[in-house]
Formats: sequence, C-alpha cells, structure tokens
Amino acid sequence: MKRQMKKVLTTLFVVLFSQFAYAADLENALSNNLVDELFATLPGSWHGRAIETPVGPIEYAMNFHECVVAVVAGVADTGASLHFWRFWKSDGELRLTFLSTFRGNQKPTQLVANQFEENMIWFFAPELALLTLSITMNEAAINIHVFHHQKPHVFIRLTRTDKSMSESEREESEKKSCKKL
Repeated sequence: MKRQMKKVLTTLFVVLFSQFAYAADLENALSNNLVDELFATLPGSWHGRAIETPVGPIEYAMNFHECVVAVVAGVADTGASLHFWRFWKSDGELRLTFLSTFRGNQKPTQLVANQFEENMIWFFAPELALLTLSITMNEAAINIHVFHHQKPHVFIRLTRTDKSMSESEREESEKKSCKKL
C-alpha cells in the first residue's frame, strides 16, 4: 500500500512539474515573440493623440529608429515637453527608459517588462512602484496606457503614417531619438 501511494505521489509530482514547465515555456515563447514583434513594429513614423492626459488631449507624433541592435528609440514633441521613449534588451529583459522634459525634468524613468499577454506588454518602474504602463500593438497601431497609483493617467493612440522625411530630417530625428538618456 505504501509503495503504491509513493508511486501515485511520484507520478502526480512529475505530471504537475511538467505542466508548470510547459506553462513557463509557453510564457517565455510568448514574451520572446512579443519582444521581437515590438522591435520589428516600432521603427518608422507614427502619428496620433495623447487622448487622456493631465492637461487634456494633445497631438502626439513620433519617429522610432533602430539605434543599434536591440535598441529602438523615438521622441515626441508635445509642445510643452519632449518625450523620449527608448526600448532595449539587457540580460534577457525588455526595458524601457522614458524621459519627459516637462517642467525642466532631466531624470529618466527606468521600467522593466514584467507581464506579457496576447498582444500586450506590461512594464513597471522598480524605483516608482506607483507607475505602470502597458503597450498594445500591431502593425498599424500602438496604444499606450500609463497608470499612476493603478488609475489611468495617460492614454496615447498612435497609427502608422506614410510621412516621408528628407535625409537631413531623418538624420536629425535619429540623432535626437538615439541619444543616450
């Protein structure tokens, strides 16, 4: 009887462990696919609106550039400030450095991807527990939701544009976007 119970428990343990390992493999595959999709989708011209902000709706246009391998960055000029968005991979983690120059701020916020869903990536700021951000994307649109104390703070909707830039405009945009924050 003891021997049979031991066998049943061992089998149960093996089945449960393999299910957890399978779920972890699926999650890793999903996160890797979403990160690859992000780096493939972002480069180019985007235009839209920050629909919800503390100061009301504003136009929001950005050109993302691949700065180096595994680094894509863009800058939005809101009129009141510049918003720098820098997505990068380090030690197998997707990271986001965000800087808003509003009111003279020069201190970027570091965020780390911590959750991957079907077409959404969630980021949190380890040094600012009150800040989380989600990005939903596809080839034609990007939605960015920023939460402050788990309440909606900013909502940005961008769509891909066919805006063509001159070579000098593209170089200037890339230089501004890819500068180290």
